[in-house]
Amino acid sequence: MKRMKLLLSIIIVVAHGAAGCAQTTNLTLLQDLTSKMPSGAAFTAQDASGKIYKGHLITHRARRLLRRGTMVLVFDAPIVPVTADPEGVIRAGNKTRLLKLGISLAAAKLADDAVDGAIGATKARYIGAAISAALIIFQKGGEAKLDAGDTIEIEPRRTHFPETGVESQVE
Repeated sequence: MKRMKLLLSIIIVVAHGAAGCAQTTNLTLLQDLTSKMPSGAAFTAQDASGKIYKGHLITHRARRLLRRGTMVLVFDAPIVPVTADPEGVIRAGNKTRLLKLGISLAAAKLADDAVDGAIGATKARYIGAAISAALIIFQKGGEAKLDAGDTIEIEPRRTHFPETGVESQVE
């Protein structure tokens, strides 16, 4: 009898643990999305079975000082995208930002070398530093972008009940 109860409790624990795991699904975007779009812009995505999911964007455009653009996909259904960011934010890559930084430093060096003979080495360094600072200040970072046909992974939204400490999935 005790073995039967132990076996039953193990089965219940395993079943409960398996039910607690989020089931992920892939969706295909039906249009291009970018952080240049206005916040609240509608979008649609489709799963493998043909079901259409609708939602809207929350966007922040790229800003000066090489700040990257961001966007968040908010679905009308109780699902959330699975991203590297725990809050679901999609950011532009660092490659463009690092490339722009390198170009601004190279332009500063070229300006330094161009005026070095005319005004002297010390003053030329100040010119190079000023040009580098101006290019860094006035350049924008990259925009976050997802193309039509890209796939995103989603999972059911989790709800947290702080008074009990219980977390469950909305299905």
